[in-house]
Amino acid sequence: MNKIFIIIIFFSLCFISPSQADDIRDFQIEGISIGDSALDYIDKDKLISKKKDWFKSNKYSISADFEDFELDFLKTYDGLQFVYLTNDNEFKLHGIEALKFFKDNVKECYSELDSIAFEISKLFETAKLSKSNSYRHTGDKLGKTMIMTRSLQMLNGDKIAISCYDWSKEIGYWDQLRISLRKIEYINFLINDAY
Repeated sequence: MNKIFIIIIFFSLCFISPSQADDIRDFQIEGISIGDSALDYIDKDKLISKKKDWFKSNKYSISADFEDFELDFLKTYDGLQFVYLTNDNEFKLHGIEALKFFKDNVKECYSELDSIAFEISKLFETAKLSKSNSYRHTGDKLGKTMIMTRSLQMLNGDKIAISCYDWSKEIGYWDQLRISLRKIEYINFLINDAY
């Protein structure tokens, strides 16, 4: 069962050859790439209605928590999050987060993390694959939510992160596998300004 899940996730992520994968924009999740307009995949009113107030700075916005019927093109994941510059009327994506939920079963997520990271790293010969790293989610003020992650850093600083989120009971979210595509500018925002 676990091998089948890994294969499905791997092949649903992209169909590119290693020679093409020098740039994070060459990578797709559910057919979506960094630099695409979110409006190609979701209606503007829905995108705005799902905008979250998670960041203390308003430079970037994130739209999340879409119902299944709102993203009827999803084949592998349970949800997507779209990241864009708040003042960009074209809603060009600077980040994409694909989520697969594991209700109260983060151990199953952990068992998939390394395999998926290794498979994706085969597509990016110049990217550096990190070791597993665990840390507390800075958005959880109680400090109970833990994230285990591995990432591939591109030569220009963009990253693909494969993470397992072990949400605290107080936060109330389901544990999840998350594949994140992030431009370097958005990464810097998350580190320095978001929380």
